[in-house]
Amino acid sequence: MDFDQALTNQKRNYFVDANAGLSLPVAGTIYWAILGIAGFYLKPGYWMLLAFCTSGLLFPLGMALQKPFKSNLMVKTPLSSLIPYALFSMMLSWAITVPASSLDKSLAPLCLAIGMSIHWPIIGWIYDSKVCQLHALIRALLVVACWYLLPNYRFTVLPLVVSGVYTLTVLGLQWEVTKVREQRVLRSESTLVNA
Repeated sequence: MDFDQALTNQKRNYFVDANAGLSLPVAGTIYWAILGIAGFYLKPGYWMLLAFCTSGLLFPLGMALQKPFKSNLMVKTPLSSLIPYALFSMMLSWAITVPASSLDKSLAPLCLAIGMSIHWPIIGWIYDSKVCQLHALIRALLVVACWYLLPNYRFTVLPLVVSGVYTLTVLGLQWEVTKVREQRVLRSESTLVNA
């Protein structure tokens, strides 16, 4: 087996063992849905305060949701050592989100929605997941479109669109994990037949 195939196998094993880390995108779905609903009731300044202060709850919420979604966020593999770097790149987005939002509050949903998705391509590479790659691209395109086309709904529709993208991502990841598991079974069956 060559290096590329061995790396792909390790990525896919990690993806299945973690069950695609499903509990984290579910946490994202909840977080963004709450922000979208809050946008109907809160003034932009209070919305920003809520969004900024509660973003740190995403990981603990994902941890709490591990059991019902059969996720294992603590799988140890050489690939899992890249996760902190992915998250670090996302945290750097706060360096533009906070100043931009202080100049124009309407930039907060846009900056958060894009900034908090910067890690998705890296996670996609780690898992060898097309769904993760698509999440980042679709999310960026949709939030920019919402921001320009629906300026009166930047604190409501935009976060609800992000929540919707998360929902589709969860479904896509479940499909992708099922597909990889089926491929594993077929490979092991063909190995047994050939043995």
